[in-house]
Amino acid sequence: MTTTIYWSPWYRGTEPYTDNYLAHYNIEGVYQDLVKDKENRNVSDNFFNCHAFKSFCKNLYFLRNPYTIDFKYIPEEDRVVSNKQPKGSLQDLAPLLGQNKQPSVKNGLTINYSCNWIFFADKPVQLQTMAPFMHENEIYKTSYYVPGMYDISQWFRPFELALQMKPGQRDLKSIEGEPVVYVKFHTDDNIKLKRVFLTQELINHSMSCVNLKKFKTFRTLPNLYKIFNASYLRKKVLNELESNVLEDL
Repeated sequence: MTTTIYWSPWYRGTEPYTDNYLAHYNIEGVYQDLVKDKENRNVSDNFFNCHAFKSFCKNLYFLRNPYTIDFKYIPEEDRVVSNKQPKGSLQDLAPLLGQNKQPSVKNGLTINYSCNWIFFADKPVQLQTMAPFMHENEIYKTSYYVPGMYDISQWFRPFELALQMKPGQRDLKSIEGEPVVYVKFHTDDNIKLKRVFLTQELINHSMSCVNLKKFKTFRTLPNLYKIFNASYLRKKVLNELESNVLEDL
C-alpha cells in the first residue's frame, strides 16, 4: 500500500511565492542523511544495522532552516533587534521572524519563528514533528522546539516552528541549511511525497482551519477532524493539491 502526502512551505499573511518560498530547501530522509557517516568497519554492533533504529527512522524526514539570523528579543519594548543582516534578498526579517507569542512558560519567551510547512495525506497518517536531535543546530542552543502530532488526512493546516526560549535567554541565532525540524509520518504504508504549488484557494482552506480556534476554542483533535470532514472540503483539497503538483519524490 502507498500513501500520498502533499507538502509545501506555508506563510501566514504574506505572499508565499516571493523570496520566502525560494529560500526553502527540499525535504530529506533522516536515515539517508545520517548513514553517509556510517563507520563501515564496525559490522558487529553498528546501530545503523539495528532493526529497532531503522524502524524508528522509517518515514522520518527533516526540513532545513531557510534563514541565517542573529536576533535579540526585547520584550519590555515589544521589539526585536537584528544583530546581523540576514542572508538573502529579504531586507527586514526581524518583523517576520520575531513574532512573540503569549508566553507558555513563566519567565520565558515563546517565539513563532515564522517558518511553516503544510502536509496533507490521502489516507490516515499521524504527522509528528520534533526537534532534530541527531543533527547539530545552532538555533536550539538557546531554545527548544515545541513538538506536536495530528492526522494530516483530516486536518488541513500548517505547523509552525514554535520555539520556547530557555530560562533567561533572549538571543536567538540560526544558520541557513541546518536541519531545524524532524517530521515523522506514522503509517505502515510506503509513502510518496509530492511537493505542491499552494494556490490562493488552498491557502484560504488552510486558514479556515487555523482560524477555527477563534470561534470554537479548546476543541479536541477528534472534534476538529469531525468538523473538517463534515465540511466536505477534504475531497476538494485533495483534488486541488493533485492538480498543482510540482515534484514527486
